[in-house]
Amino acid sequence: MIPTATAVPPSWPLHGASLRTAMGRFFERAFSLRGRASRSEYWWWMLLNIVTMTMLQLVIPTLLNGRLTDGTIVVGPFGSLVFSSVSVATWSGAEAANPTAVAILSIIAGGWLLLTAIPGVTVAVRRLHDSNLSGWWALLGVIPFGAPIVLALAARQSRAAAFRFD
Repeated sequence: MIPTATAVPPSWPLHGASLRTAMGRFFERAFSLRGRASRSEYWWWMLLNIVTMTMLQLVIPTLLNGRLTDGTIVVGPFGSLVFSSVSVATWSGAEAANPTAVAILSIIAGGWLLLTAIPGVTVAVRRLHDSNLSGWWALLGVIPFGAPIVLALAARQSRAAAFRFD
């Protein structure tokens, strides 16, 4: 039985979660390593993280400066702060014309990274639980070339035997 949005216990994954619901559960269960997270819960978080970092590091600075500035966006299985090793985008351009604005955006990006660091780890562990893997598999993310492996494991389908993690 795959749970739906109605009457789902918090430890169960919410399959087909919307962005709003997934992010609500992401922050609600920020410090919980127990239970499971569906693919939609995990990948909505990853998409929102990439969009946020792209806006803060590429789009807004480019609009403020009127030209592209240097930058790189990296992610990992836990988001963008903890053991990020997968480069999503790298670009080069001119130096920032408005260093104050870039500094403010860097502070905002740093705040986002700090706000989502722990929840990013816990949602990855819960996602591994949903595919019937121990959360200890997330430690692969700390070794070189381990982040893509953990991301691939996070893409696995839910497994019925994963109820043991509830």
